[in-house]
Amino acid sequence: MNARLKACLAAFLTITASLGAGLPTSADTGANTGPGAKPKLVVMLVADKMPFSSLNRYSDKMGNGGLKFLAENGANFVNCTYQQANTMSSCGNATIATGAHAWAHGIISDQWWDRRKNKAISAVYDENAQMTGANAPGPSSKLLKGSTIGDELKLATNGRAKVISMAVSDSQALLLGGRLANISLWFDSKTGNFVTSSQFGRDLPNWVKTYNDTRPAERYSAKPWVRLLPETQYGVSTRDDYTHERPLPQDGKAFPHVINNPVPGEGAYATLPITPMSNQMVLDLAKEAIEKEGLGNHTDTDLLMVGLSAGDKLVSYFGPTSQEAQDLVLRMDQGIAGLFSYLDQKVGLANCLICFTASSGSQAIPEFSKERGLDGGRIDPKNLKNFLDTTLDNRLGADDWIEAFEPPYVYLNFNAIDKNKYRQPDVEALAAKVAHSVPGVAEVITTAQLYANQVPSGPYSDGVKKSYFWERSGELYVVPKPGYIFSGEANGTESGSPYNADSQVPLLLYGFGITGGRYGQAVSPADIASTVAALAGVQCPSLSEGKPLAPAMAPPVGPFRPRGQEAGPSQAQENSK
Repeated sequence: MNARLKACLAAFLTITASLGAGLPTSADTGANTGPGAKPKLVVMLVADKMPFSSLNRYSDKMGNGGLKFLAENGANFVNCTYQQANTMSSCGNATIATGAHAWAHGIISDQWWDRRKNKAISAVYDENAQMTGANAPGPSSKLLKGSTIGDELKLATNGRAKVISMAVSDSQALLLGGRLANISLWFDSKTGNFVTSSQFGRDLPNWVKTYNDTRPAERYSAKPWVRLLPETQYGVSTRDDYTHERPLPQDGKAFPHVINNPVPGEGAYATLPITPMSNQMVLDLAKEAIEKEGLGNHTDTDLLMVGLSAGDKLVSYFGPTSQEAQDLVLRMDQGIAGLFSYLDQKVGLANCLICFTASSGSQAIPEFSKERGLDGGRIDPKNLKNFLDTTLDNRLGADDWIEAFEPPYVYLNFNAIDKNKYRQPDVEALAAKVAHSVPGVAEVITTAQLYANQVPSGPYSDGVKKSYFWERSGELYVVPKPGYIFSGEANGTESGSPYNADSQVPLLLYGFGITGGRYGQAVSPADIASTVAALAGVQCPSLSEGKPLAPAMAPPVGPFRPRGQEAGPSQAQENSK
């Protein structure tokens, strides 16, 4: 038995042995919390590009039934960081679902260079899949290695557990859901419908069709996007129409934002996924899934994974300190409060295990940092690639030495190396030296260094190792300096660095088997899957490296307080108006 499985089983045995004594009886909470009890429904809420600081930054403007409720009454882990250096959204979603890092699950970025196809491919690329619900090629989760927590629930129950994932983006829905989910759903901006992959069948469930028939995209894009609160309540954010923000397509940088203008080549609803309204569509769909699929009303533990993807593009456009980013979080909080109220009515929150986290944080807009005396800048990927190619031409002879640069990886041209009879480690070392001379580059690590275990020591060295997947990673890993981003754009920002702005995210747990409190231990989103596995009594995902979050899983002192005692459904409904 390997160490990861032992850790999961030990935590599970400890918890099940203590549940009867520490948690309330069914008369106290309406839930069976005796030995061997399990949550009826696990709800995982995953935001995109939400730095840890967002929780405290906007908490005084939040209602009492959503994120603030989780932070104050659940387990609030205030030192949760990704341990892999690659902090793109797809990497984070894969880590949350599998409990593994990129070196194991294989999702090294949102996209990477595929040498066989001679092109960049996305993390959910599948040339053999089709989209169900729209006439178009479709993605799938086949590039994800290992099992997910949803897969393990299906395996442990012989398929009886219901596992459903949904998100604005296809990659988030598919990577969270894994391979064995009942269905993974995402928003198609061309049709305005929620769709899935042929991986999950050739037809949508009737309840999804019915929801699509209500034309949610039309409803949510019909009105301009305005602030939820008066502008005076956005004092912790940058001024509206900040110079270095990126304007919305067919709109601009200032409120109100018109979001129903078609974007040529991208569909009638291309702007909607960049707004908080797209998150609300997903939360509405989640309620439909709970009702129509009877989630939480089965013998086995069900799993609902809700990806709140709007931040992925919104924060890239406006930055994490913008009024738009604040409005995103406030509206997300409001929508989550409404979901909790619905769950309380349909399942009972005491019967649920709820988790909130984010797939990544976000760097500030570089110019924002520079204006405040901090380091910041932009490294244009095309310029870096051309500079490397030209310099290597001068040193090694004219040829196409660089096949591609998909940040943070440089892919060397093996044919050029072989043809000119050079040793690959020598070309790697020379290319690394050249790349290191580019302004804004902190370190360049080569494949030869990784294989020889000679990675330069530093705060990100272990993270770079955990981000390397030999079939997909390039020969050079380029680490930017703090405050620098890889971007060819003149405005906006990006995520993906190993630094805390990108790697530190919220982690909140509430409900079945969880003891509330504020926890300062160093933890990772990779710990989520094994925690859910322990509480649900199933095996950890096959490649899981995380450990159950034991401090929050100890028996509570005194009677467990159901959610209604702090902020009941009526309060949550009030907050969601």
